Formats: sequence, C-alpha cells, structure tokens
Amino acid sequence: MKLKALKPRLHNIMFHTHTVSGIVISFVLFIIFYAGAYALFMDELSQWENPNARIDYVDAGDFDYDKALTIIHEKVPNLDFTKNIGITTPTASNPLPTFNGFKTLENGESKRFYAHINPNTYEIDMFDHAKTHMAQTIYELHFFNQIPFGIYIAGLAGFFFIFAIFTGLLTHWKNIVNKFYAFTTKGKWKQIWTNGHISLGLITLPFQMIYAVTGALLGLSILLLIPTAFLAYNGDTNAVLAAVRPDAVMKYDVAAKDVESQIGFNNIYTTVHEEYPAHPVTYMYSTNFGKEDGTIGVRVDDHKGISGDGTFIYSYKDGSLLSATKPDTAKYSESTLGILIKLHYATYGGIFLKIIYFILAMITCYIISSGVMIWRTARDNKKYTDKQRRFHHKVTKTYLAITLSMFPAVGLIFIANKLVPLELTNRIFYVNTTFFVGWLLLTIVGLFWNNYRVLNRNYIIIGSVLALLIPVTNGVVTGDWIWNSLVNQQLYVFSVDLTWLIIGVAGILIVKYYLKASTSKNVKQKITVSKPKLLTHEEPVLQSTLKKSN
Repeated sequence: MKLKALKPRLHNIMFHTHTVSGIVISFVLFIIFYAGAYALFMDELSQWENPNARIDYVDAGDFDYDKALTIIHEKVPNLDFTKNIGITTPTASNPLPTFNGFKTLENGESKRFYAHINPNTYEIDMFDHAKTHMAQTIYELHFFNQIPFGIYIAGLAGFFFIFAIFTGLLTHWKNIVNKFYAFTTKGKWKQIWTNGHISLGLITLPFQMIYAVTGALLGLSILLLIPTAFLAYNGDTNAVLAAVRPDAVMKYDVAAKDVESQIGFNNIYTTVHEEYPAHPVTYMYSTNFGKEDGTIGVRVDDHKGISGDGTFIYSYKDGSLLSATKPDTAKYSESTLGILIKLHYATYGGIFLKIIYFILAMITCYIISSGVMIWRTARDNKKYTDKQRRFHHKVTKTYLAITLSMFPAVGLIFIANKLVPLELTNRIFYVNTTFFVGWLLLTIVGLFWNNYRVLNRNYIIIGSVLALLIPVTNGVVTGDWIWNSLVNQQLYVFSVDLTWLIIGVAGILIVKYYLKASTSKNVKQKITVSKPKLLTHEEPVLQSTLKKSN
C-alpha cells in the first residue's frame, strides 16, 4: 500500500529539515530519553538507594505529623517557621517521611536543612544536604540541571523534536505503510536501520509526541510565561501564575502576630482524607506556621487519573479553606500544569505504565541512534571527498561514544552509591563525581575504537559486567542479598537487583551472539576489500563492506 507522495520540492524541504533538526539535537535527545527512562522510577529506587528507608511501612493516616514537627523543633530551636516547611507522607515505595525547612543562623541568614523521620520510633536524622542523591542526579541530568540554562536546552530540544517528528512523518509518508511491515534484521545495515527507524518510529509516535510537547512546554515554561502575560493579562505575570497555581501567589506578613490554634497538620490531613479518601495525601507544607496569616497546604494525588491531583490551602488560625484546586474537577487553567507533569513523568497509571514508558524511551534511543547511522551511511559514497567522509565518521563516532557509554556510566553511579559510606560528609559529591568522570573517561576511550561494531560491543560488555556487580555490591555492603530481600518482602530492593541481574545476563548473551556475527563479518570484510587505498586509519572496517556491496 502506497500513500500519495509529497511534491518533490516539498519532499526535499521536509527531508533536509528532518535530517538537520535530527542531527543537531541527537546527542541531547538521547541523553534526555535515556536518563529520563531511569528517572521514572525515582520513588521505586528510594529504598534501594537509601538502606535507612528499608523499614516497616506505616500508613500515612497513622503517622503523627504534629509529633514529628514538635520533635524537630526541639532539636532545632532556631527553626524558621516564617519560611516554607514541608513533610512527605510515608508510602510503600518510600516509607521514610522527609522533612525540609530552614534554620536561622547566628548571623541572621537562613539555611535549608532536611530530616528523615522513622515513622515507627520517631527518631530524627537531620542533615544539611540530602545523604542520597543518585536517582535525583539522573533525574536532573534528563533536563541538564548540571549546566547553566540546561532546562532551556532541554526545552529547545523538545521544541525541535516536534519538527523532527512531523518532518519525518511527511518524508516517509509515501511508503510508511510498506516500511512498517518491512522491518527485518537481515540485509544491508542501511536497510536495517532505515526499516527499524521508520517502523519503530511509527509505533512510538504518540509517545514521542507527548514527550516532545510536554518537554518543550515544561522546559520553556518561563519563556512562554512572558508573552502569555502580555497577550492575556496586560503584562501581569503574577496573574498568569495565579491562574495556574493559586497557592503560589499568596502573600504573607513575616511580622504577623503569633496565635494559639488547635489546627495542626493532623487536623488538616484528616479533613482532606475524609473528603477525598480515594486521593492519598502526598505532601503537607506550611508558611508562617503559628502566625495569624499562616497556612497549611496539602497535595493529593491518586496516581491513577490524569487529573487526579489537587492542592488545598487552609488557614492555620481557624482551619478555613482559603484555596482549592480539586482533583478531577479543577478548572482548565489550574489543571494544565498538573496534566503536563503527569504525562511527562508517568505518575498516573501505576508501575506498569512506568515500565511501558521505560521500554518506549529505550526504543526511542534506538530510533535516534539509527537515524544518525542512516545519516552516516548515506554519506559513505563517492559524492563526498575523503576529508568529508572522515568528518562524518568522527561525528558519528563521537555521538556513539557519548551516548552508548551512558549504559556503563549509569551502572557506575549505582555501584558508587553503595561503596561511598552513607555517613561520609559530602558523599553526594563523590558519588556524582564517580558518575560524571566515569562517563567522561568511558567516552574518551570510545573515541579510540574506530569500528562501530567494536565500540558498541565493548560498551555492552562493560555495562553488562557493571550491571551484574550492582546486586553483588548491594549484598556485600548492606547484607540485603537478592534472596534475602525477597524473603523479607523488600520487593522494591529485590526488583532493582533482579532488573540489573537480568540486564547483565542479557547483555552477556547479546555479546556472545554479537561476537560470533562480528567474527564472521570481519572475515568477509577482509576478503571483499578491493581498494584499500581509499580507506584511512580513521574509517571503520564496516565501510569497506558497504562500498563493496554497493
């Protein structure tokens, strides 16, 4: 079946737009999707990441929030209640509530601090910086928080990704149905990459479109706020913010009078939970707590519906409702941001939706890489000079080294998270340094592997070995070997170890098959090379086969 083709001029425009936009954002886009795939499981990784969180789960309704706040205040008498303080509710994936607030130093400055609260014993573990940050580091990498203006780079990548999707769809429109059914792992590599690029691209099209739009909007939200304010709110950005997040623009007086009140976190939790029993409370926070104009806020989310989240703000003085963004019935302006976040982070369909998102994200990484390889192979012909072809090879090799080395680099941060002692000062610095320096070194080493097949094979071997070491390292350091975590019903810890074990074994099996294919292919390449003088030391052996087959 063939659809009506575009006119030649329009087809050329779409083709070149797709190629240029795809190549420009390929590096960035791969990192976004690969890191984002792991970031989907931030909550599920919390117990594996932090051994202190491997405790008996206490229902959020049975936890005494006021008691925890009182104990924290006793330990931190200089706790600044005029600023925002908050506490997460215990969940099955992360049963350890976390308190965050500010303390006033002797010089008058405020310093943020955190505290973990054991919901069984109410023991408080306070620290100025989070002790574990592994999942957060990967999450921040997916929008390049580690570099200045990184979120804008991620937003622009999403914006150009929209162009790449539409232009790619129009470019392949004529044969898109035939190509969809033509996917094969046999034949010339260019044909394999092309068929896979089109077939898998069509399958994942809705997923990619969701991420392109939500990524662009979330990454460029501040830039979009300004024209929206001028067009619809006469330049008043606060009015825009009030429409999206009414609680974010509430005014407080730091000099307000102290008041005695019977309203506390427990009362507000009970009020919200009784009115919305199907929407668990996920976070409670307060500003100007204990003051006349103080408030207590509550966030709820059923993690099932796409509009199942809500926010409620109550007066500390008398418990009256000041602001409400009700789940499932919120106005369009109030629910838009929440829907974008849910679509982007897959927080509306449970663990199985996250698994589906993860698989689709990895497929998208393959689609991005196959697009680069199609671009490289299409330029391996006599139209281009040797200098141009060497340049194309260097670009492709650099891309593969940066992106494929992420597999073993992620394994490194998991291992470093266990090997660096939890009590060590600035442990996050050492864990993150291991990850980023390791990634850099792996990338540099990859630049010396001129054969794409060898480069891919070596990264799979290194990543697979590290994957197998992850559950071993967890068992040695914490004593929670994979069989112990299963017997003790620590299912989240068990699932992480099992997943890495499966990845490691699968990688070794792939390499075993891959090495056989590589050996036989290299024999063929030696036989078929007819014009060795055209090759340079920088061009891969694969090029000779492609030239001969053409």
